[in-house]
Amino acid sequence: MTTVRLATPSDFPQLARAQMRAFTDDPLISWMVVPEDFERRATLLFDCLLRVSLDNQSLYTTDDCVCAASWASPGHWEFTDEQLATMAEPFLEATGDRADRAMGSLIALAEAHPQEPHWYLEVLGTHPDWQRLGMASAVIRPILDRCDADALPAYLETQKEINVPFYRGHGFEVQRTLQLADGGPNMWLMWREPQ
Repeated sequence: MTTVRLATPSDFPQLARAQMRAFTDDPLISWMVVPEDFERRATLLFDCLLRVSLDNQSLYTTDDCVCAASWASPGHWEFTDEQLATMAEPFLEATGDRADRAMGSLIALAEAHPQEPHWYLEVLGTHPDWQRLGMASAVIRPILDRCDADALPAYLETQKEINVPFYRGHGFEVQRTLQLADGGPNMWLMWREPQ
């Protein structure tokens, strides 16, 4: 059985590497991150994203840090000025000459983001060697249970259509799709009512 717990700062190096591996073939990450030295750049990007999510005390992982779910609590899905300042340097390092289109995609996703109170699944990834073992379901369960207990919806975006059935199995439904500009991938915007 998979043990799920809140992540701690000491987990970040291993978590960032696992997320980089989980997203190596991801259409959005491979479109945003410069391909030269991809592993280092993507690891840097995930490290800064995970550190920001720790502010919400809603970063869940497995004991071995091969899977993680990063959530933003209701009303906290937008980055604060302080978080943006912390993320600026690693984001620019990761995206390089793709920074403008990467930032444009984040702006487009923010504009499409629902405004009513909800939990937002920012990142969910499992290292490829441990996929299809139920870990992703386990790490999203604590917040989905909280959503149900508090009668709050949840929201996510996925850039892989193959992920849609997995999320449907957890109560999410596609609200709409969004084609990102400048050759970016198509995004499936999904919403879950409390169960």
